[in-house]
Amino acid sequence: MLSALLALSLCVDPQAASDKQDPELRKLAEEIERGIGSGAADGLDSHLDVEAIAARTVKDIEAPSELREGFLAGVRQRKGPSIGAQLVEGIKGGGTFKLLRLHKVNGQPRALYRMVSEAGINYFDVHLGKDAKGAAIATDLYIYMSGENFSDTVRRLYVMLVAESHQGLVDKLMGKEQEFIKNAPKLRQMQEDLQAQKFKEVVAAFKTLPPSLQRERSFLQLRLRAASSLEEAEYDKSIQDFEQAFPGDASLDLLSIDGHILRKQYDAALATVDRLDKRVGDPYLQYLRGNILLEAGQQEAAKARFKDCIGAEPTLAEPYWVLIGLSLKEKSYQDTAKWLTAVETGAGIALGDLTKADGYSGFVKSPEYKKWKKEHDKRAAQ
Repeated sequence: MLSALLALSLCVDPQAASDKQDPELRKLAEEIERGIGSGAADGLDSHLDVEAIAARTVKDIEAPSELREGFLAGVRQRKGPSIGAQLVEGIKGGGTFKLLRLHKVNGQPRALYRMVSEAGINYFDVHLGKDAKGAAIATDLYIYMSGENFSDTVRRLYVMLVAESHQGLVDKLMGKEQEFIKNAPKLRQMQEDLQAQKFKEVVAAFKTLPPSLQRERSFLQLRLRAASSLEEAEYDKSIQDFEQAFPGDASLDLLSIDGHILRKQYDAALATVDRLDKRVGDPYLQYLRGNILLEAGQQEAAKARFKDCIGAEPTLAEPYWVLIGLSLKEKSYQDTAKWLTAVETGAGIALGDLTKADGYSGFVKSPEYKKWKKEHDKRAAQ
């Protein structure tokens, strides 16, 4: 269910961060970062204004009181995997969850976070506010990969639940919302087919949808993911249709980067990263640019991007490791020693015995290694 909840698309000016943010809001934002990073789902969940999210979920939807109250109770009691638990699960195995900045969107304070996991990169914009007692609280969160607020995702689930158990609601719904409910089984089948790598079936099902639903985010995202594994014309058309339906949507950029790289469309991949960077202003994207340039065979340009990434965020370990690997491959052992020292002192990585590490045999036989080892041991003893 994580993929159904991870999403966002908003125009964020990275320069709009305020240096006059409420200190209580900053404290909350940092607590959320520490909590998720340490593996505690309550790092986010305990700070969410569940009542506000629940109210937005059921607003203006007629339903039997028993069903409505049962759903609200489930939301309040966080039955099922919570959003915090999903974030914690997402960064297991070496992933990261980092607070990038506090900023404002239409005057509302938000905290922007970057999550890197095995599934790739995603961003979360947590809405911040105060409760009735004046305590800092998170009122919602916008998820870049899905392109909507968490409360909107929960609301869609509620509409589907009500419609399935109370057929009369479908007749009362209008237009697109009614069509969405009637085609909900097709959405679930498309999701299952995508998981089963039945990519042609997903795209074929999309083409049978009513025209209004062919402009609905959930269906467009499924079609795009499937088309990325099909012929280039189908993939390009899926991007064009998504862009037409949601101009400038950040979720499109996040979803299409890997597809461009797989198709060796390196200029398109870099342009996509550039658009995303205008929204989030994230140094990690320099690392991503470097990887794209490496794939394109532009090694020196890639190195420059990795160095830019280190300069902007010295604690990020990934670019150091790439530079270390490149220096070993080139037998540029002076650079190897330099970047090994940098990953220790900058990213705080504790290095083990390199004589037993794969790929370091040439380096450990070099005079650069002897000099580096002496300095390394000296630092370790301090």
